[in-house]
Amino acid sequence: MINVSDPTVKRIIENLHRAIERKSKNLSSASYDEYILDNRIIKLFCADKSLTLRQCAEEMNTKYNMNLGNEDVIRLLKANRLSYQVKRGELIDWAEELVAAFAKALESRKQKDFDDFIVVRNKIIYTRDEERYKIQERIACLMLYVKHPELDSGNDAETIEKFGNVYMKHFLGDASDFLRNICAKSKSNSKGEKKDAQQEKIELLENMLNRSDMLLKDLQDEFDARIKQSHQDDLIEFFSRLNSEKYGCILDEVLSARNGVRQLRKKNIQLPPEIGGLFILIERLAQFIRDSEINPILKPGAVKDMRLDEVESCDYEGSPFLSAAEVKKVKVLSPGWVYKNKDVQISRPRLKEVVE
Repeated sequence: MINVSDPTVKRIIENLHRAIERKSKNLSSASYDEYILDNRIIKLFCADKSLTLRQCAEEMNTKYNMNLGNEDVIRLLKANRLSYQVKRGELIDWAEELVAAFAKALESRKQKDFDDFIVVRNKIIYTRDEERYKIQERIACLMLYVKHPELDSGNDAETIEKFGNVYMKHFLGDASDFLRNICAKSKSNSKGEKKDAQQEKIELLENMLNRSDMLLKDLQDEFDARIKQSHQDDLIEFFSRLNSEKYGCILDEVLSARNGVRQLRKKNIQLPPEIGGLFILIERLAQFIRDSEINPILKPGAVKDMRLDEVESCDYEGSPFLSAAEVKKVKVLSPGWVYKNKDVQISRPRLKEVVE
């Protein structure tokens, strides 16, 4: 635990509070409502990265009086590209390391410890598609108050639940500047003279001003990304409705019909010319689905051995699992569908237990 009675630590806590307060003034409920649920789930994994989807849902329901299921948790994780346990664990391990380095530098005030902190902060974690995780700094800021609640001046941990990736990124920049300011007191300026408190304050304000300009640019980029995301959401909604039970699970049926036609052709079965146009239509529909980057998750009709953690993200029909290690044989009734990078789910696979 960090010694919060230390005058320097008190000053850092006050600076962190003011940085959060400044950013929160620019927020509206429309802009932060979508982040609160995500951030609360991330905080649970920051506290215990081994949580299962079921445990996470139960903790959310207990702690925040909600009614979430496993599918709600996996949907939110997928939306933030955190559904893969290994990658999620990698991010959380990095955030823990960063917060530990921050705490060490805060207590020692040594330049070397601050330099070590910067090395960890500058490490980039990549997604499975070799893209930089935009949520990386967000997890680190949430981790700071999970691991060191004593740094919370009263409501800071709750307030930053309203922040998205951009505000979190710049808040981490603020925290880095505050830390640099107390770890570099013995440094000299360009003329070789030791910096006084006024010089340090000016440098801090200059850094904050520069970051304010960067914040505006990042917010514009985020706005543009949201516009693009809204178009993607419309596409996903369209295909989700196509594969709903209301419309007869059209994606499943097109895939099944296409595979059936190909099997008939392999067997050289002659089909009536009157229905030849129907087969062409099926192939074109299948091509349209592929071109839209909508892909099946599992192979239709396949029989697989699966554990509880594997079926939690599916619609499972069968006897309950007695333990996390138990393995059951299941048949894929519906393959389930994903969009593009496999993190956005169109529909869940449907599985049925195979009883010997």
